[in-house]
Amino acid sequence: MPASQPAIVLTTCPGQAEAERIGSLLLQQRLAACVQYQAIQSQYRWQGEICRDEEIRLTIKTDTRHYPAVERLILEHHPYDCPQILLLRVSGGAAGYLQWLQDNLAP
Repeated sequence: MPASQPAIVLTTCPGQAEAERIGSLLLQQRLAACVQYQAIQSQYRWQGEICRDEEIRLTIKTDTRHYPAVERLILEHHPYDCPQILLLRVSGGAAGYLQWLQDNLAP
């Protein structure tokens, strides 16, 4: 993985309880500075069928240096067989916010 860079990780959970359990673990371990939860409706293909579900999307504010641990934690605690886990690198942002992000992550 390249040098440290602010990042957002996106994942979804089937309900609020699962989402908050994963989010709380990420915050407690300082792998995330902030986790946002948003109710969404997903439509997707799974095992040859088109499915539609209510889900909770987690927007996880972190850094690329923590991505391997974030992914590992999500996979260990996620109820899905194949959860969405996407890393989005952040190339810019307000200096104060980016400093706050770094100050609230594990070194």
